[in-house]
Amino acid sequence: MDKSELKKIGILGGTFDPPHLAHLRIAEEVREIYQLNKVFFIPAGLPPHKKEVSISSFEDRFEMVKIAIEGNSYFEVLDIEKDIVPSYTLKTLQKLENLYPESEKFLIIGWDSFCEFETWWNYEKLLNYTNIVVVPRRIKSWEEVKTFFYNKIRELWPEEQALKKVFFCETIPFEVSSSLIRNLVKEGRSVRYLVPEKVYFYIKEKGLYK
Repeated sequence: MDKSELKKIGILGGTFDPPHLAHLRIAEEVREIYQLNKVFFIPAGLPPHKKEVSISSFEDRFEMVKIAIEGNSYFEVLDIEKDIVPSYTLKTLQKLENLYPESEKFLIIGWDSFCEFETWWNYEKLLNYTNIVVVPRRIKSWEEVKTFFYNKIRELWPEEQALKKVFFCETIPFEVSSSLIRNLVKEGRSVRYLVPEKVYFYIKEKGLYK
């Protein structure tokens, strides 16, 4: 797809250690709802919030994302955070702005990240480069969550800007996480059907998370 066709692009960053089916499903739903031309998966080089946590090599995580998204022409993996240490989202967005200046951008983030958004480096500048799509998880009451969401965005940004550029996206609940998968592997249990089949075999072949 030519750059001129990428009018709206999604950005899904993360450690992806490993990428799992919820990552793919969220990306697919957001792509469909916001009519995105492409969703870029961007594995983090060294996430600032995980400096003290051991994570798999960038090469392994990048390869797992690459094989996870095979067959979906709307998905693409980028290695632009490989040399950004630590991997600040603002710097990534600035790189993407240089690469795709004509594209409207939609940064996809999970609920946990949104709840601590004020801890992100220069978070108040992110809306200069992107829209933000917040995808909740483990929701008991949508109405309570929505109330919290709208109060929170008004605290983080001027109301007029926030209401135009930060969106609450209801997706099908899919309760799986990378930490759950890593723990299951450590316990010697199967993670098949929680990750794409090729990722499952990659984890086994490489002996990851044991």
